[in-house]
Amino acid sequence: MITNSIDCNIKQILIIFLIITLCNCTIKKPSVNQQEDYFSEDFQKNDNENIDEIVNKIIYENKIFSNDILSLSIGNKSIDVGEPIIDLNSNSVLKISFDQLNDQINHLQYEIIHCDLNWQESDLLEMEFLEGFKINYIDIINKSFGTLQPYVHYEFNIPNENLKILKSGNYILKIFDEYDPETLLATIKFYVSENLMDVKFKVIETSNFEQRNYQQEFESTFSYDPNIISDPYNNLYINIQQNHQEFNQYWIESPNFVRENSIVYLPNSDRVFDGGNEFRYFDISSFRKVSEKINKINYIDSSYQIELIKDPKRSFKQYLNYRDLNGKFFLRSYDHQNSEFQSEYGWVNFHLPSEKINSEDVFIFGELSNWEINDKFKMSYDSINKEYSHKILLKQGYYNYLFVTSNGTKTSHRTIEGAHFETENEYIIKAYYRDPIDLYDRILCYRVFNSRN
Repeated sequence: MITNSIDCNIKQILIIFLIITLCNCTIKKPSVNQQEDYFSEDFQKNDNENIDEIVNKIIYENKIFSNDILSLSIGNKSIDVGEPIIDLNSNSVLKISFDQLNDQINHLQYEIIHCDLNWQESDLLEMEFLEGFKINYIDIINKSFGTLQPYVHYEFNIPNENLKILKSGNYILKIFDEYDPETLLATIKFYVSENLMDVKFKVIETSNFEQRNYQQEFESTFSYDPNIISDPYNNLYINIQQNHQEFNQYWIESPNFVRENSIVYLPNSDRVFDGGNEFRYFDISSFRKVSEKINKINYIDSSYQIELIKDPKRSFKQYLNYRDLNGKFFLRSYDHQNSEFQSEYGWVNFHLPSEKINSEDVFIFGELSNWEINDKFKMSYDSINKEYSHKILLKQGYYNYLFVTSNGTKTSHRTIEGAHFETENEYIIKAYYRDPIDLYDRILCYRVFNSRN
């Protein structure tokens, strides 16, 4: 009896042990699943971070961040009023120059960044788009001599002995001080074109009968080589811009049809430009005598004060034809031998007689504003004198400008300057090719057309 009971107890103990062992085995299974979940969450987290990094890429723009940077100019080295374009594998050279209001020379540098067509940094490696150094010192420096306003004139060329550009596309120049690289002084756009396409561009009257006296429509044809462009319907993007006005441009993503050797974009009543008006202008090449559009020049409190003639709104005035620079400026001085570092600065006072324009601000616009809609160029309204006014510190030279209105989302020059089909305008055309093999946005052509040609 005793032996039988012991055997029974031993059996019970063994059964309990087996049950516990089996339970432990089943408990370990979820722990493995938890480990797998941990890794999958970690991978998901890393994926989200990568997506955020792509989404939050900086969109670069033409912008002057420092109030001490003035007279910024970029263009062909051999032309006073040129385009910010280099032809790849050519002898063309860009000249970039500006002044810094300072009596001390600073160690300024520039960095070159390759961008996609949306002005976000591309995925190309530095060695893929550049031969040489990505960051360089600005090497041409002159302190102002004998001027009331001290400044330092900086200048450099691209390409130069320190760098050569290897790929076409959009580029950004970042200007900064060597000792404070995180604080940008300016970002400047320029372009590199492969010059592989011919373009025919024509401005025509719009099909909208009510607007044909005020607007300009267009048609264009691009040469086509299937060995260069594999899919023009999906990979080719055309940008057409009027007078360097980024608020006045169209992106065209698909042609109307493709012939054997040409890509055709027909007129479209949804893609029209206001004809606008010729740019206003003034000449302050000399502070010793009054020129056209200048009312008076005074020397007050150790500075020159230039009063422009009060030009009225032109929204309902008859079109007047004269030559202009389509918004650009060039620096010169009749008073001094070297305009780069001997020219004076003066406060130019702008006046626009007008009733107050509700819900919109008025800005001075052109290359003198760095093609920006910027609060530094926003005019104030004087309800007593019934006029808009503002003053800008400018270097001696010849300037073009317009008065434009903006409500924060839409900018227009038609409200103040009017619109005429006859107006002579420049149209800047860029053909971007999103290369499916090299995975970057190439510029196959960059052309400037006159609306009257």
